[in-house]
Amino acid sequence: MITNERQYQITQTQVAKFREALAATPAERLHPKALKAMRDGAQSQLAELEEQLAEYEALRAGTVVSFKVDSITGIGEALVKARIIRNLTQKALAERMDLAEQQIQRYEATRYAGVSIERLQAVANALKLRINEVFTLEKE
Repeated sequence: MITNERQYQITQTQVAKFREALAATPAERLHPKALKAMRDGAQSQLAELEEQLAEYEALRAGTVVSFKVDSITGIGEALVKARIIRNLTQKALAERMDLAEQQIQRYEATRYAGVSIERLQAVANALKLRINEVFTLEKE
C-alpha cells in the first residue's frame, strides 16, 4: 500500500521501468519458455504496482468515503487510508495530534501494530473517522 507522495512517485518510476523492460527486446538469446516466464513475472509485478497506484489515486481523489475492515489488525490500514482520503500528509496529521512527523511515519510503517487502543482512537478522532464496530460470533 502506498502511504505518501514519495512512495507514489517511486512507484510511478517503477511502473515506467517495468513498461520499458516489457517493451524492449531481450539482447541475449533466451529459450522461449524462459522469456515467457520473465515476461509473465514482470507483467505480474507491473499489474500489482498499477493496482497500488490506482488505489492511492482513488483515495487521494476522495472518491472512497467508507471501507470495511474484517479484523482488528485492519484498523491500522484503515487509519492510513482515512489520512490519505482527508488529503493530509503525515506531517499534517502529526501537527493535529501534537506529535513528531516521524512518529506518524513509524505508526504507518507498521500499520499501527503495537499501538494502544487509546492512541488508535486519538488518531481516528484527529481524522474525524467514525468507526462502527460489528462483532459476529462464528458457529462452533
